[in-house]
Amino acid sequence: MLQTKDNQPKLRAYIVAQQQADPTPALDTVCVAKRRIGALCTWWISVYSCADPDLQAAWTGLARVVVVKTVQRDQQMSRQTRYYLTSLRATPVAELAAGIRGYGGIENKPHRTRDVHFQQDTNSIRHPVGAANTALFNTLVLNYLLLHVHQVVSYAQRYFAQSYKQFLPPNTRS
Repeated sequence: MLQTKDNQPKLRAYIVAQQQADPTPALDTVCVAKRRIGALCTWWISVYSCADPDLQAAWTGLARVVVVKTVQRDQQMSRQTRYYLTSLRATPVAELAAGIRGYGGIENKPHRTRDVHFQQDTNSIRHPVGAANTALFNTLVLNYLLLHVHQVVSYAQRYFAQSYKQFLPPNTRS
């Protein structure tokens, strides 16, 4: 399953346009409501068959488009729509919903930290090996800063920026 995000603007815009232009009803929809940190969150997860030949040509095995509409009510109301591509054909929408909601925990913990502090989602490296190496290096640096400098990443980054020379090998300091 792949979530289309703002770092893939053409793909996201194409899927949004296709969903708005296609009046075909969803294959199935599930509504989940849960209270989170004092706010009521409601998710509507709808699964659509993907009959678009352009998308299927670009994404081998693509079977469905999943649309997740979220409404969160606390002091103010916020709405969000997310789009996913999946090759899972026979998976019930309830299982897809559980997977998507569980994925949020992954996205909001270590990945969010790397994205906020290293701008990983705006990285323009396109070669898979280069992207993997950059992600690995960022993870190593993040773990080092958290273990040896400070438990709060932003404090560790400021400290490192001010005193980076002490982290260099002795023969390279000048």
